[in-house]
Amino acid sequence: MSIPDNMTYSLTALLIVTALLVGKSAQGFPNGGVSGGDEWAEDSIAHGCSCHMDEQLNEGMYSLDGIPDAYEPEKTYNISLAIADENVDMAEDAVRYGGFLAEVSEGAFITNENYWIGGEGSYISHNDNSNIVRNWTFEWTAPADGAGDAVFVIYFNVVNGQGTNGDQWSYLTAVSLGTPQASSHELSIHELGVTLMQYWIGLMGIGVVLLSVLISYVVIRGGSAHYRG
Repeated sequence: MSIPDNMTYSLTALLIVTALLVGKSAQGFPNGGVSGGDEWAEDSIAHGCSCHMDEQLNEGMYSLDGIPDAYEPEKTYNISLAIADENVDMAEDAVRYGGFLAEVSEGAFITNENYWIGGEGSYISHNDNSNIVRNWTFEWTAPADGAGDAVFVIYFNVVNGQGTNGDQWSYLTAVSLGTPQASSHELSIHELGVTLMQYWIGLMGIGVVLLSVLISYVVIRGGSAHYRG
């Protein structure tokens, strides 16, 4: 897999909305979703993945690039996540150095031999081909027009490949603005919660009121004419 050479590391990642969370825990897998599947991905996004270290990463540097401020509908983007953490050794004899799991609310990630894709494209993670690095570039196709904003949640960890001691993890979220979701002002009575029986009772009530008004008018008019005679 290709690894960016000119990645600029920064403690402030592009489009970061939230980057700190503690006290979460979920099972991790060296090959990500290949072993865990959709259930693992959903649980990890909801509860975090701190199996390599209880404390969240508070040292080192990372960057997120490629998520647009506002996406073009159905356009494919290259997203890059890179971690530069000298606090966790990259021993020469280690078999893995890091991993990640991302979820997006709209659009779909695109798979290749270096990543696992789940949830019909809403999840992406490392696999056995991509846990030997600490930087990843993957593709995301934006949704169609009118889908609304796309929210990204990305967990990542850095490991020394020699047990869980000394490993670190963190997570971040980002938003790519989209076109507003389509709304319809033409609602049927059923969508408003009105049953068919209620509808007909309402019509009958209106009819009774109109009939009462007509009868009253006729009676009053007849009485007035009689009085004048």
